[in-house]
Amino acid sequence: MVIARRLAEKLSEITPDADFEAQVILEEALGRDWRLRGIKGGLTVSEDEEKKISEMLSRRLSGEPLQYIVGEWEFYGLSFKVGEGVLIPRQDTETLVDEALKLIKDIKNPRAADLCSGSGCVAAAIKHSRPDAEVFGIELYPEAFAVLSENAARYGVKAVFGDVLSPETAEKFSGLDLIAANPPYLTASDMEGLSREVKHEPKTALFGGRDGLEFYRIIPGVWKNSLKPGGAIAFEIGLGQGERVAEILRAEGFKTSFSEDLTRRTRVVIGIKE
Repeated sequence: MVIARRLAEKLSEITPDADFEAQVILEEALGRDWRLRGIKGGLTVSEDEEKKISEMLSRRLSGEPLQYIVGEWEFYGLSFKVGEGVLIPRQDTETLVDEALKLIKDIKNPRAADLCSGSGCVAAAIKHSRPDAEVFGIELYPEAFAVLSENAARYGVKAVFGDVLSPETAEKFSGLDLIAANPPYLTASDMEGLSREVKHEPKTALFGGRDGLEFYRIIPGVWKNSLKPGGAIAFEIGLGQGERVAEILRAEGFKTSFSEDLTRRTRVVIGIKE
């Protein structure tokens, strides 16, 4: 339709996914049935709808992520509230959920904690796939915690406000079968090269210290005693961090393994408590 084509032409200035993004914006502004409206007798756009499309387009052309503009995004087949202050759910992280579910597949009524939970997408995906599980999402920053709380309530996750690097937080948990974490892992160099869109996401969810490994160094030692014998930590990692994260886990007494994503890139490091 003409309106979609014109919108996509403008979006093509900033994104290779212009057609897709145009469809998302039109669904948000006009409703999911906007194509059907056009087929039935020509699509007429009200003044309010036109204003909404214009505002969304302006925000997108300024570099604001599409996910923040629409306020909801899909992850693992589920819809999540997102917005300023939380990391945008990404398909790459579905590998972490896949591995987490494998780790608890033979455990009845498992207990799991998602550290650095952000939007809560990992915790919720685990809970949705395993309704018998008790799943906690732990988040430190108030803006992100507000979003986590809303998503957690939707999917039956228990939202916990706390610092995952603090022993006092870890001491509140015991008998865990699984710890999943997608911690900040970008290096100082990575932060300098961020795209305009990613710069809108919270630095606290991205920057993992000078070499990107700060959270990986602390979490295994702090959380080891919260795990049952045979319990597991599953970490999402950045490019090239696999062996160094595995070394940290082995130094804390964990047996390690790796998992690749769909692009054959090492995406998850697993540590089993012996």
